[in-house]
Amino acid sequence: MPAEFFEPISNQKTPPVYAYFDGIHWKPSASGKTIPVLSPIDGSVVGELQSVTPSEIDAVMAAASVAQKGWEATPLNKRVTIMHLAADWIRHFEDYLTALLVREIGKTDSEARSEIKRTADLTDYFADEVQSLRGETLDSDNFPGYDKGRIAVVERVAYGVAVAIAPFNYPVNLSASKIVPALLMGNSVVFKPPTQGGISGVHLTRIFEKSGVPPGVMSCVTGSGSETGDAVISHPLVDLVAFTGSSDTGVAIAQKAGMIPMVFECGGNNPAVVMPDADMNLTSREIVKGGFAYAGQRCTAIKYVLGTSGVLESLLQEVLLQMPQLVKMGDPRNPETKLVGPVISEHAAEQFQQWIDASVSQGAKIVTGGTHNKNYMEPTVLTGVTPEMPVVVHEVFGPLISFIAVTSMDEAVNIINSSMFGLQASVFTKDEGTGLVFAKQLNVGTVQINGSPQRGPDHFPFLGIKRSGLGVQGVRYSLEAMSRLKPIVINKPN
Repeated sequence: MPAEFFEPISNQKTPPVYAYFDGIHWKPSASGKTIPVLSPIDGSVVGELQSVTPSEIDAVMAAASVAQKGWEATPLNKRVTIMHLAADWIRHFEDYLTALLVREIGKTDSEARSEIKRTADLTDYFADEVQSLRGETLDSDNFPGYDKGRIAVVERVAYGVAVAIAPFNYPVNLSASKIVPALLMGNSVVFKPPTQGGISGVHLTRIFEKSGVPPGVMSCVTGSGSETGDAVISHPLVDLVAFTGSSDTGVAIAQKAGMIPMVFECGGNNPAVVMPDADMNLTSREIVKGGFAYAGQRCTAIKYVLGTSGVLESLLQEVLLQMPQLVKMGDPRNPETKLVGPVISEHAAEQFQQWIDASVSQGAKIVTGGTHNKNYMEPTVLTGVTPEMPVVVHEVFGPLISFIAVTSMDEAVNIINSSMFGLQASVFTKDEGTGLVFAKQLNVGTVQINGSPQRGPDHFPFLGIKRSGLGVQGVRYSLEAMSRLKPIVINKPN
């Protein structure tokens, strides 16, 4: 079944060359160029993606703009049915997509499988939630000086053509989290998957196509971010951009896209603050899992821990006790591997190593880890870290936890609020009241009390501030973000 279902998207050779989807046909690019996708596990070629041309992007955008009008006019119940069918297909191909994710981006089987299951559940939840969105009517006489002479009928309408750009670390889930609400609200979607993770994105596109998304309404254009990505987001027919990726890329996209609506999830250097009364067993487990899951390659990963010297000394001992039980670096295809497989590329590992080495030269101490072999970076714990060191200033996409000693909780607040990032923070304390009061002082999108940063549950609002994002995501919030209010005012005759 997988071979037949997905046959049009590749030439079925080894390694396969994958087509791009112009909204109607799967085909090779006229450029004649392809981009190899290398497995972070062993450097083998998983497959090759098309490098589409500017003229092909023009054609995709034109088709999306035309098709969008008919799609928005399609009854909502039909759009809902299509999304539910897509969720069913995702579940049907759980094993197939899980194995693909493992090889393409180096996740462990359990992490990859969780992403696929979560994507199917998310798609269903979107389809259910959209039916509860309501417009409203407003009477003019509520405002001083007006009588009942006017009624505003306020409805939600589509923006038009939405561009969805996803990252490598969750190429299925974070693609669907943009594509599904955009389609449900009546937008057409031009999908630009990441290069690493692009093969999974191509398969996801095929699922939506086979589920009944009409021709032209969804397309999938592949290529490098600097060429294909730039051409897509700067196209004059684009009405909305939904993006997940680094802060630097987000800033560049915003500058190129101009004055159109944007929903961005960008980088995060998330702190964990440990109060003196914290449950050290719970705290250490959450910090280890929060810092090392998927080799730390998550925008919601814990990157540094703040506490007084005595608290950090106790916590460090607990962390070192927990690590052998919770963490084992290795080939993600090996069932014995826990949390830490390879980072996405050898270049990423080398950059990671440079930041560690630079921080050590400035006084940080390596407690464990600190070296890499090709794509495999040892899970690393640093102490003696200060806020000015590279491992804190930069978003380190790797298995690293840095310990920063503070003299007071006020100092911890200042460090967190001075960061250019503002995605999430964690506070660990047995006194939830104290945690709540402290959380109110932190200038971040979300504060977790007694838990590590995370995106879910997916119906909670998810957002970043400063260089960590624009807008609010989460099931209902994403549906609202992918649509705009349109008031129609009826003026009653005198």
